[in-house]
Amino acid sequence: MANRREWNFGAHHAHFEEPDLLVMKFNGPSKLEDCQKVLEVYQEVASTQPVFLISDVSNSLLEKEARELLVAHSKEEWFRGHIYVGTGARQLAGAKALMLALYFTGRWMVEVDFADSERDARDLVARKRALPPRH
Repeated sequence: MANRREWNFGAHHAHFEEPDLLVMKFNGPSKLEDCQKVLEVYQEVASTQPVFLISDVSNSLLEKEARELLVAHSKEEWFRGHIYVGTGARQLAGAKALMLALYFTGRWMVEVDFADSERDARDLVARKRALPPRH
């Protein structure tokens, strides 16, 4: 794949696919230091344009301090959309808590979707790419 960048941090993995897709796979708990790296990756890939983010959280748990860091430092302008994959009851509750906290900051209006599989998430990204950016 042309111009694919990858990152590994803890048990987690991320890769960027041109032109605008960041795919993250979280395994196990996401600690504060993991989310510091997540923020660095977000900032790096979105330095030239907003990106779509697919977050596979099927085997993960976001610790409270890590969630608070993401809420405090995530920037709406980095994203065209965010799609969660693999949200069981616990992951869905965590994802919704994170998104609600971001919305309540008043600086976050990125669309958040949920998909059953990465393939479904990629199909959704393809449909959203066809729409004009909301920013």
